[in-house]
Amino acid sequence: MKMKRPHVVTLSDAAVALLEAYTPEDMREGLIFRGLRGKPLTDMALSQTMRSAGRTETVHGFRSSFRDWAAEKMPTIPAMVAEMALAHKVGTATEQAYLRSDLRDMRRALMEAWGRHVAP
Repeated sequence: MKMKRPHVVTLSDAAVALLEAYTPEDMREGLIFRGLRGKPLTDMALSQTMRSAGRTETVHGFRSSFRDWAAEKMPTIPAMVAEMALAHKVGTATEQAYLRSDLRDMRRALMEAWGRHVAP
């Protein structure tokens, strides 16, 4: 992560179902998508995978699509929640000092809606 701190990803039920169907049980703890040496994937790994598959979409494009969708289709969810889902810093330094929550329940609800959107 660019921010050098752990980021817990909240997954939709659809994403969890896919992982359960296609991931061996011994790989369901900790990192889901590991690099070759068992470490987190680098920021370029997905980009390289997309290029190898002959795709022109970008990782940033996926993230941007999610953010646009959240703004347009989830207006009752605070923008801060979508930003946190993308592991972005939110608020001023003072706000960051006082906001101790990662808003996990709200992020989970947002990702559940996203899961329904991308995998109806």
